Amino acid sequence: MSAYLKRQANDKGGPGGLVERVEAATDQGRDRYLDFVRVAAILMVIVGHWVVRVVIAPEGEPEARYLLDIAPDWQWASLIWQVMPLIFLVGGTLNAKSWRRAQSEGMARMAWVQKRAIRLLRPAMVLLFVLIPLWALADVFVADALVIDPGIALIPLWFIAAYLAVMALTPFTLAIHEKGWSVPAIVLAIALAAGADGLRWAGVGPVVGTQPLVGLPNFLLTWVAIQQLGHMWADDRLPNTPGGQIGMVLAGGSALIVLIGMAGWPLTMVPVEGTDLPNNAAPPTVALFALAIVQTGFALMAQDPMRRALKHPVFWTVIALLGARMMTLFLWHQVAMVVVTNIAVQMDWVPLTETVDARWWSQQPAWVLVFAIVLAGLVFAVGRFEQTKAPHGKSPNGPATLWGIGMAGGGIAGLLWLGVAEQPPAIALSFLALCLAGYGVLGGLWGRLFR
Repeated sequence: MSAYLKRQANDKGGPGGLVERVEAATDQGRDRYLDFVRVAAILMVIVGHWVVRVVIAPEGEPEARYLLDIAPDWQWASLIWQVMPLIFLVGGTLNAKSWRRAQSEGMARMAWVQKRAIRLLRPAMVLLFVLIPLWALADVFVADALVIDPGIALIPLWFIAAYLAVMALTPFTLAIHEKGWSVPAIVLAIALAAGADGLRWAGVGPVVGTQPLVGLPNFLLTWVAIQQLGHMWADDRLPNTPGGQIGMVLAGGSALIVLIGMAGWPLTMVPVEGTDLPNNAAPPTVALFALAIVQTGFALMAQDPMRRALKHPVFWTVIALLGARMMTLFLWHQVAMVVVTNIAVQMDWVPLTETVDARWWSQQPAWVLVFAIVLAGLVFAVGRFEQTKAPHGKSPNGPATLWGIGMAGGGIAGLLWLGVAEQPPAIALSFLALCLAGYGVLGGLWGRLFR
């Protein structure tokens, strides 16, 4: 979204005037459907995260559990709610367009990577700058009073680390695509990922957190393969007929049936928190790629009717304004859930059930509504940091840019590791320092982070 469009939400005027301003600020050549797919996927992720976090009182004392752990029959729902492949698919399309536009303007590769990295990292750094010190203080003073650990709010950071790496590779993956090698590259990446899956299921090598380390390369192999599909979409090289699109859905669905039903891949498409059960997301597996094929087919089938619908100014205004704060919504939604749940439980505002039953399900709409209201307040407070400021100072240095990305990504990886290693939250302060140092090296923005 353009900076001008982002300002529209803060301008005074009635709803009609807002719709007109957003419509006028939207580039005529903008593909509104891509924005819709991203926004819809992010909203599904947010609601899914809110619902799977279960607080019950089986023996009169509140405890936090995970829905897919205590009610494993619901793991099938992850086949519907795991929509992050759509984010990487659309990202592949948008990254291809952005890098081509930058090349036409004479922008150097490292300058483009730096600009995109800062745009991705800036809202994340604000979250970390606020959350990490509060998490450390909460662990010292009120740890026993919290039913949900504040560290849960760090979970969305995995996307920042993964997307940062995939984005930085765009000049190379797009070059492969433009040579006509996308399909062979995808086949090779998924073949290697399948090999890593096999080693992972066999329990080969050390375990980091809850999963064998041998699966780690799949974070890059699988997400890059999905981005490559996005490059193909950008050039209309994916099926453009209903028959071909249905064929993608059937092919991906058949692969899922074989992998999950016959070959031993797990059913769940998300990690089952609190357990060491295998899953298809962390690290990603070839089953997740098969799901991406299904989702791509459905996305292609829906594009024509949805593009027509998105010509309606009111509908587009909703999508445009949500899209302008998409990263803030994603990064802060777990914060809203953690804050509301801990306060509500401590104040005994909601009668807790003993297990996940009909009464528990009946309470979920109210929880989601309250989470959404608090999240809206957070977005109002910190959403402005999503508006990226241009880097200042010298032209980007290639090694420095890569070092900055590596340091920031390494700090995020360390924070995520804390979530599964059960280490003291105070250690997170060192990873926060590494993230901020990497952000500073990347753009020299020490004085501009909070302007």
